[in-house]
Amino acid sequence: MEITHGYRSYRADRRSSLTIGNFDGFHLGHQRILEVLLSASRTSGTRSVLLSFQPHPLQLLAPDQAPRAITPPEEKIRLLGASGLEVLAILDFDRALSQMTGEQFVREIVVGVFRARLVFVGSDFSFGHRRTGNVALLQDLGRKLDFQVRTCPQVVVRGSRVSSTRIRELIRAGRISSANRLLGRFFSLKGKVVPGRGLGRESLFPTLNLRPGDELIPRPGVYVTQASFDRQTCPSVTNVGWRPTVAGKNLTVETHLIDTSLDSPPGDLDLAFLHRLRDEERFESLQQLRGQIARDCLRARRFFRLFKRLGRPLASAG
Repeated sequence: MEITHGYRSYRADRRSSLTIGNFDGFHLGHQRILEVLLSASRTSGTRSVLLSFQPHPLQLLAPDQAPRAITPPEEKIRLLGASGLEVLAILDFDRALSQMTGEQFVREIVVGVFRARLVFVGSDFSFGHRRTGNVALLQDLGRKLDFQVRTCPQVVVRGSRVSSTRIRELIRAGRISSANRLLGRFFSLKGKVVPGRGLGRESLFPTLNLRPGDELIPRPGVYVTQASFDRQTCPSVTNVGWRPTVAGKNLTVETHLIDTSLDSPPGDLDLAFLHRLRDEERFESLQQLRGQIARDCLRARRFFRLFKRLGRPLASAG
């Protein structure tokens, strides 16, 4: 996949099949748009192009409303590359771009730079300064500028419309299984493993302490997770929270590897969230906490056995 930052240096060698959006989370709706776009690209001999933005437009226009990313930029790029997309154009969302009307954006960038022949968008798509662009404007400009607009219907899973906003709501609520269904894979956190207080190894269960980036964090609680590091994958249980039993002051992400011991902690950790077990609780003693963690591990083992019995792959939500 070719990655171009900005648009001024891009040179189109042929016309494109193109879509526009941040594609945060690369969920089932995004995957559907790309599936249709890639098929049309192959049939028409055009280049498949995604116009994305960095940072998220709300970080410039309304910083207090800007959402946390579901998927870090490097992971989103990896997923897009694996889809077969030919060109990812990451446009700098600055003041000048934010002031472009919908018509200016189409004339100068979509057609003027990327030579769109086919444009794929959702039925509620809007763009441009003060959202002056919509599907009707695209269709009108398409007739004038020689490109076709194809709208993709909203993807619905078990009665829920698939959208990045809805997935964020589910993750913040701790409804990981529901979020995973809309993503089409497991929600994950990635980051450095950092030293803890050593309390887990001494008095409870040894843990790997993840320092996540700026992406979305699930609601505090205990989760069945899958930990990947150093080319190996292990079943695990993860506590997201404040550690009230030991008077914790900072939000932490602590993972215990089930039936796995390490000589030394890895440098990085990729943590997939599979299922929520319970809320975080305060216990009267470390002994009570240890007993609860043991029960959490038992439930997690049952979860993994069930997945294995059903033949469900742990690489995705299915």
